[in-house]
Amino acid sequence: MKKEKIMFVVMPYEGEVLDRVTAKFYKNKAVKYMPLGVLSIAATIPVDRYDVQVLDAASLGLSLDETIEAIENWAPDVLGLSVVTYRAWAMTEILKRTSAPCKVVGGPHATKNYRYILQQGAHAVFVDDGEVIFPEWLDSGRPPGVYFGGQVDLNALPLPARHLLDIDIYRIEKNEDLLFDVGSLRLPMFSSKGCPYSCTYCDVQQKTFNMKSAERCVEEFKELIRLGATSIHILDDAFNVNRARVSDISRALIAENINIDWSARGTVEVREDVIADLADAGCRRLHVGIESLDDDILATFKKASRYKHIEQFCKLCDKYGIDILGYFIVGAPGETTEYRRTLPGRIRDLGIKLPYFNLLSPLAETPYYEQLLREGRFEYDVWQSFCRQPVRDFIIPEIRSVEEEDELRQMIDRYVEHFKRDDMPVFVS
Repeated sequence: MKKEKIMFVVMPYEGEVLDRVTAKFYKNKAVKYMPLGVLSIAATIPVDRYDVQVLDAASLGLSLDETIEAIENWAPDVLGLSVVTYRAWAMTEILKRTSAPCKVVGGPHATKNYRYILQQGAHAVFVDDGEVIFPEWLDSGRPPGVYFGGQVDLNALPLPARHLLDIDIYRIEKNEDLLFDVGSLRLPMFSSKGCPYSCTYCDVQQKTFNMKSAERCVEEFKELIRLGATSIHILDDAFNVNRARVSDISRALIAENINIDWSARGTVEVREDVIADLADAGCRRLHVGIESLDDDILATFKKASRYKHIEQFCKLCDKYGIDILGYFIVGAPGETTEYRRTLPGRIRDLGIKLPYFNLLSPLAETPYYEQLLREGRFEYDVWQSFCRQPVRDFIIPEIRSVEEEDELRQMIDRYVEHFKRDDMPVFVS
């Protein structure tokens, strides 16, 4: 019997929402991440019945037309689109312009917009984890509709099907704007999904913390090393929520003699034993959303940490030799001119070597945007309008004046220049 063909596609960048949040400096083209979500689903599909292909149009740098051409040339029986809201326009174009007999959509964009996606041409939409529900849907005859996968047991899943992609696509071509050197192949993994916190600016949809065991994480480390990884990055939303788990992973890596540069995304950590365990296990960097050094702003953001926690975290990382990539948000209500003027110097004083600056903006599906909407700061729900009818190069809505927006962007550019030059004195506006 001839195998049916399933193609999973990561949306191209063309036409995506214009980013008012992150400075161009931080969007280094050398940094590409394997699409772990679709690779995880692909790993659950029986190879004796289906031929599976993954097209990472974003990492390949394909245009929309090139993406559609690649889809049509392979002619899948089932076309699965992995979509974030920023790239919803590309999704609608692909749904309209491809001829696959069955087209389905999943990814973060589907969480709240599944009804619109059905109207835009999808046969079926998958919300939350798809590793269990998608193969079941295939077996049940592919009925149309919306399917809620919930949170699956991550330990029961096969490792992501990374073999479906050309690993050379993700090799790092070094350039002078790279924040740090991790060799030629930095591969990502998830050790958990979700974040239980409620930061107002954040668009993470899954609030249930779902985690892999230490043993499973070590198994994946070994797989990535076998693939030639020179560095491993744990892309969790909140890696260090559970202290015992972090220590278990660290000790398991030590017990298995795993020796590789690795890093993780997490939260401000003040438990010295956790930092010590991470350092012993070879963790070199923690990527952490610090966001502000002002307690009032941190409270407004509904952050769990305060300046004293940030200070303690920095001291512990310095003591144990872990670098901090600290995310900072500027443009928050209540920021003073003095705060903005002195921020780079204060970051340097804390010993944070890798600051990453973002501009506060009302992103889709964030509490910050919902609050502004309730306050009447927008004439209508602009994000809902976009999701109902995505347009090319949509501009993130803003409540600041053009002049203030430009001033903040110029300030971030000066921050970047400050930290790019080691010999530069403390920033003065």
